Amino acid sequence: MAVEDKLKTARIVSIVASTAVALSCGTNVGSCTDCARLKVHTDPATKYTYSAYAPQLAEQLHLTTTESNWIGTFGNLGMYLSGIPAGILVDSKGPRPAIMIGAVSLFVGYYPIYLAFVGGKGSMSVAALCFFSGITGMGSCCAFNAAMKAAVLNFPSHRGTASALPLSAFGLSAFFFSLVSSTLFPGNTASFLLLLAISTSSIIFISFFFLRVLPAPNAYSAIPTARDHSNKLHRTKSEETCQRPQVEPGMNYTTIAGSSSRAGAHGAQVNRESVTETSSIVSFSSSDDNVGDEDPEICSAHPVDSAHHGHVDIRGWALIRSVDFWFYWTVLGVMTGIGLMTINNIGHSVQALWSKYSPDTDPKVVQSRQAMHVSILSICSFTGRIFAGVSSDILVRTYQAQRFWLVITSTILFCIAQVCALSVETPQWLFLVSGVSGLAYGMLFGVYPTIISEVFGLHGMSQNWGTMTIGAVICGQIFNLCYGRIFDSHSTFVPGRPGECTEGIMCFRDAYFITLFASMAGLGLGLYIIKRNTRLAKGTAADED
Repeated sequence: MAVEDKLKTARIVSIVASTAVALSCGTNVGSCTDCARLKVHTDPATKYTYSAYAPQLAEQLHLTTTESNWIGTFGNLGMYLSGIPAGILVDSKGPRPAIMIGAVSLFVGYYPIYLAFVGGKGSMSVAALCFFSGITGMGSCCAFNAAMKAAVLNFPSHRGTASALPLSAFGLSAFFFSLVSSTLFPGNTASFLLLLAISTSSIIFISFFFLRVLPAPNAYSAIPTARDHSNKLHRTKSEETCQRPQVEPGMNYTTIAGSSSRAGAHGAQVNRESVTETSSIVSFSSSDDNVGDEDPEICSAHPVDSAHHGHVDIRGWALIRSVDFWFYWTVLGVMTGIGLMTINNIGHSVQALWSKYSPDTDPKVVQSRQAMHVSILSICSFTGRIFAGVSSDILVRTYQAQRFWLVITSTILFCIAQVCALSVETPQWLFLVSGVSGLAYGMLFGVYPTIISEVFGLHGMSQNWGTMTIGAVICGQIFNLCYGRIFDSHSTFVPGRPGECTEGIMCFRDAYFITLFASMAGLGLGLYIIKRNTRLAKGTAADED
């Protein structure tokens, strides 16, 4: 009992560390679109992080709108394009090396940007700024992937709730650090950049010493000394493969439970050697015909995964060849792209509505409304992530329902948000668009990593999730481009000034017709996935009978 109590405490400490790491990783996320194009000098407490300092950086270094956008784009590219290699690192070496890479990269990325800001015009080239922005993205990706993997591995039976904590912290990260900065250093962009460089890397570095992957509860039982028929092997289907202890890279056995844990670890090492000998045979793919040779006496422990998904391990090219992957990839990409269009362009929508509804309104009032909507998006996204993670565990454990129903709920909310965007003609009601969009976006990301870990396997989760997020990059750029082109087509341009649209809802309405159609298509594909999963589950149950 004492051993289990120590392990439980260590798991709680580890997930707190994972949440702290995720809180430091989200500072790279956000769009510079509103600030850079509109030159809005917003309060840092209310913008996504790059948006918080993008206009001041552009003004201090005399950057053009295009150059400022490139810096923000490289930050996002650094994060998303490093998803697969960072995932491979986490899955093969454990979370701790990636945590340290993240801590170093965030400091190496943010500190030169701070120096460039202090140095002023000509102190650093745009190419160098783009490079260091990309480094911050890579660091965020490495550390966040590691935090997510550690959280889920430590609580395999409550993976929805476990993943919701770092996911929610990640979504609230920019708001948190900007709020701290605006409280401690109001209006001081240089101090804000220095805060990002020091605090994000320091928090991750300190968390490194507390973030560990612990053995699952009751992970070991005694290996019988008398091994009757131990020389006999049999072949089984993957679905019939007996449960084995899953030894994850970076899993800690010896520092928690003393001699009992060491004894368990010794048994696990014996089992790991046996598993390694047959790993190429036992690896599960999308085919139900894969079989593996096993010593039946090795099967004395609970796996890290849940009983239903412990044998699944689809990654790499096997993932790309999977039909299920493309279904899930498409839904995530389309719905994320829809959400990002609103998140990245809510400032334009606010300005367009106010310019027609009350063109004489003080620009500071419009600016405060833009800030308010970004805050609504952030808080609603945080709420959606927490709700989706916790409720998905309740759906599975209490009602034996699919977690994907929460994705369906998210797509329905996205549809509602698009209808609201097509209907709201006064700025006072725009909160419906930002609030519902934030909630839908948060729910989507609050449950999707858990779904991917169950469908394709927990042990390749990091690299698989990195592959999934590529869809978000592609669709996000497509929908943002649509919004920008449509908005610009209704704008008037004066040399030396950004374009301005004064037509109200007509400035962006056509863009939301496109996303309404896309969200309905995503809903249809999501319902098909539910139906397909139900049919496959019934087929599996019939085969077992």
